[in-house]
Amino acid sequence: MSMLPRVTALAALLLPLSVSSTQMEIRQRIPGAETTGFFPCDALIAAGLGDRLLLATHDGYEPRIKTYMSANAQYRPWCIVQPYTAQEVSLTVSTLGGCGEGAGDWHIAVRGGGNGNPGSNNVASGVTIDLGMMNHSSYDPSRQLASVEPGAAWMNVYSDLLESANVTVAGGRSGALVVLANGTIIEANSDANADLWKALKGGGMNFGIVTRFDMEAIPATEVAFGQSVFSANHSDQLFDAISEFTDHPQELAADTMYTLFSHSPASSEDMTAMVIRANTKGNLNTTSFDKITQIPSIESTWGLTSHAALAKDQQLPTGSLNLQKTMTFGNSVSIMRQSVTLHKQLISSLSERIGAENYTTAVFYQSIPKYFSEIGRQKEAIPWASAGIAIYNGNEAALAFARAELNSMMAKLKDITVAEGVSSDWVYMNYADTTQNPLGGTGDENVSFLKEVAQRYDPQGWWQRRVPGGFKVTRAT
Repeated sequence: MSMLPRVTALAALLLPLSVSSTQMEIRQRIPGAETTGFFPCDALIAAGLGDRLLLATHDGYEPRIKTYMSANAQYRPWCIVQPYTAQEVSLTVSTLGGCGEGAGDWHIAVRGGGNGNPGSNNVASGVTIDLGMMNHSSYDPSRQLASVEPGAAWMNVYSDLLESANVTVAGGRSGALVVLANGTIIEANSDANADLWKALKGGGMNFGIVTRFDMEAIPATEVAFGQSVFSANHSDQLFDAISEFTDHPQELAADTMYTLFSHSPASSEDMTAMVIRANTKGNLNTTSFDKITQIPSIESTWGLTSHAALAKDQQLPTGSLNLQKTMTFGNSVSIMRQSVTLHKQLISSLSERIGAENYTTAVFYQSIPKYFSEIGRQKEAIPWASAGIAIYNGNEAALAFARAELNSMMAKLKDITVAEGVSSDWVYMNYADTTQNPLGGTGDENVSFLKEVAQRYDPQGWWQRRVPGGFKVTRAT
């Protein structure tokens, strides 16, 4: 059986109640209220959230902006509001909802951990709601549930749960706190507000702000984990191994693997491949990776470690200009081999224009076995491929060039999958580019459902109009 816990619930903060202009005028006339010159920031101060605000004149503002992983996501909003509780999130949203849209062009963004495509969780003209102060995790042994706040980094979640209760989580949601715009706190799960609970599982920023995840916890046993680096000359053997692994049966569900082809200035080769593999039961003798271990490697590791230690070791650097795009296709060795050819062309083009020492590329292949896809629309085993570029010494012109080259490469690969009859519409939202349509890839029935739920819980379309980040269900087809 799969090691993933049963998914049963999520939570959100719903549409804010409107606040009249008279109420806002009264709030602004509160004695001693600071005037920033930015109307929504002044409204937050008047509402009592002044000590939760960061302005560009504050010492903590710029360091917080720099914590966004991608330099091209480091927008500088008029102010950042950092609520500490669900109640403060409720007050923040209802206050901003009452500010009115006015004649100007300002918007609202919501930040959890700070990852994601530029524009998905930050805004230049407006207010960013930063959930980074809501970063606690706890464990209830009576219910075997871990409660995780939305600003918590997974590295810290795993470490805290391991140290406090020797448990971990794998991502399944089992219940959650829901704060309505009027301050009412409710639950969204399979029994209460079940339509909202379902919509939030993959529905994106269309319904509200999650203020707490309740997740089924599992014992924090050691996992077997290893990384192997190969010359790209072994790509044919690697893709044969990936294809075989993608078809592996559910009896071997404890085994997982993904393969990464990359260009890096740190390597003497234009392209190398890395295979990352794990057995979640700590079985060092699993046979699932035999085809990989038989390929000559440049270096290789394999041993026991903890979930928390893995997360700590897999941190990504910050400060680069980043791009990414993703797709899925049927289990085809031919497609994977052609992707390497296109990747090499991308590297050649970028090296000529940007300089081989100034960027990295990555194209990784994650197997989605058939027993996973049985519960969704895609009924066969498929590899999920994502491509990304990180520019370390470059400017917006270099970024624009890289974006054009990356989009061209992925468009060509998509055309090849269509021509060979292995194309898939499913797009993983977290790695999708703004030109893609991940909600539409879930199918007409799901899109209709998401639109109905958005209309039911947000009849005025506030999340569609005022919070532009992410993929909007009203534009999904």
